[in-house]
Amino acid sequence: MQLKDMLFPECVLIHVKADTKENVICQLYEKLLQNGKVKESFYSAVLEREEMYPTGLKFEQWEVAIPHVSPEHVISSTIAIAVLDEPVEFRRMDDDSTVHVNIVFNIALDKSGKQIEVLQDIMAIFADSEKMERIMAASSPEEVIAIIKE
Repeated sequence: MQLKDMLFPECVLIHVKADTKENVICQLYEKLLQNGKVKESFYSAVLEREEMYPTGLKFEQWEVAIPHVSPEHVISSTIAIAVLDEPVEFRRMDDDSTVHVNIVFNIALDKSGKQIEVLQDIMAIFADSEKMERIMAASSPEEVIAIIKE
């Protein structure tokens, strides 16, 4: 399964208002749960993993996060996306500092998910400044997905 096959408008949130990483992760979890993509254990598992293995990343122009969990908490592979109006703080994965994140890709891969390939696809999006600017400015979940699929 490829990244483009794991994107659903009902799991893409734009103009998200959140004051903590826990709040934005919860909003994504609620969408994933409502749409039958994850188990109830998903939210606490993401927070536990985030505490041990932070997922904040700093790119040249963007600060992003890619929280994820092991497959036993997932029903159907999906990438939930939050585009935030104001950044929230995540710990960086590569050191002990923090980043102020505007975009979160919450990765939910089932047992058939190809994590390395999906992460490579997501990293390519994050590295594309023009695409990221367009995602930040998108006016609908469908537009976000169309930009990613280009």
